[in-house]
Amino acid sequence: MKALYKLLSTGLVAGSLLTGGCQPAREQVDLLLTNATVYTVDSAFSKAEAFAVREGRFVAVGKTSDLQNRYQATQTVDAHGQFVYPGFYDAHCHFYRYALGLRSANLVGAGSWAETVGRLTQHRQQQPGAAWLTGRGWDQNDWPGQRFPTKDTLDALFPQVPVFIMRVDGHAALANQRALDLAGLTAATPISGGVIGHDAQGRLTGLLVDNAVKLVAAKIPEPSPAEADAALLAGQQNCLAVGLTSLADAGLNKADIDRLAALQKAGKLHLRLYVMLNPTPENKAYYLPRGPYFSDNLTISAFKVYADGALG
Repeated sequence: MKALYKLLSTGLVAGSLLTGGCQPAREQVDLLLTNATVYTVDSAFSKAEAFAVREGRFVAVGKTSDLQNRYQATQTVDAHGQFVYPGFYDAHCHFYRYALGLRSANLVGAGSWAETVGRLTQHRQQQPGAAWLTGRGWDQNDWPGQRFPTKDTLDALFPQVPVFIMRVDGHAALANQRALDLAGLTAATPISGGVIGHDAQGRLTGLLVDNAVKLVAAKIPEPSPAEADAALLAGQQNCLAVGLTSLADAGLNKADIDRLAALQKAGKLHLRLYVMLNPTPENKAYYLPRGPYFSDNLTISAFKVYADGALG
């Protein structure tokens, strides 16, 4: 009887060892996020607790315990019950322009002309060697009196530095005399589809509207390739920080798209981009014969058309 008991015990131990040795190896993934409230946005709008990612793609979504048993990860994140949403999509934006604009003074939300000038001065102190002083985002409707500014203060503060600041909607700008001179603008300069502002005495006020904006903006030097790349990656970081992972960029040219595609190919730009082309002769000649372009992170299949001005 003792011999039989010993034999059975030995068999049970051996069986348990064999069973343990037959457990399948866990699959390797790059990221395993657990203990979350994951909004899947599937047809049933179901929720999950965990997901696994490999090479930038979801390979599984489900319960924490199930995925922990199936996968081992290079990086594991315990969300402690926090919410996880799919990446947000901005269906109409100007990412390229926004990113390059990070090199300019941020004038959005300035409550007065004095505050606008103060931000410009501070920005100049941060970038004293820049060839131009530029900014964007002012809106006279937010200021006491709601009057358009003139260039006088900019002329006094920056007599040797060309200054060009865009209104929040991009349809108006203010330039100082140095910038106007570089663009060759006078009160007699003809303009179609725009306004070159001047006072009752015929003196330029510095205000530019619609097509007049382009006459000065065209004189601003393009950033170097390194400066442009750095600005685009900084813009990407700002987007990702608030959950924006896909963007529709309205109005780009071939050189812009080539730069974005190169950063994507280098593994530096991870945003998914849908591009609307500017309707220039060059873009039409290049892209129309080739038709739409699709890849995992870049789609080119539309032209942006301007029709009837703006609401601002």
